[in-house]
Amino acid sequence: MPVLRFLASIFALVAVVALVNDATPALNGTGPFHATSVIGYWQQLAPASLDASRTTVTQGAAPWLWDTVILSVLGLPTPVLFGLLAIACGYLGRRRMETKLHIN
Repeated sequence: MPVLRFLASIFALVAVVALVNDATPALNGTGPFHATSVIGYWQQLAPASLDASRTTVTQGAAPWLWDTVILSVLGLPTPVLFGLLAIACGYLGRRRMETKLHIN
């Protein structure tokens, strides 16, 4: 459970940093707000890794898997995807209420 809460905080941090990065030009008045997708950031930061992942998925599994499933997920805006991951990990890693039953 603590691992999921830690991952939730990391995912939330990435979502906030990506949102600030996307919103900075609009707040400064230098350009419009443009939400960058995950694949856009991946293409900017590590294009060789993206190509290697695409090749691995299309050769190891069916090529339609990359085109339909993975690209639809990676096409989401970064703050949305990582925000959803943070919510999911936070929910799954929450502390459960302990119920005490007393049977007489």
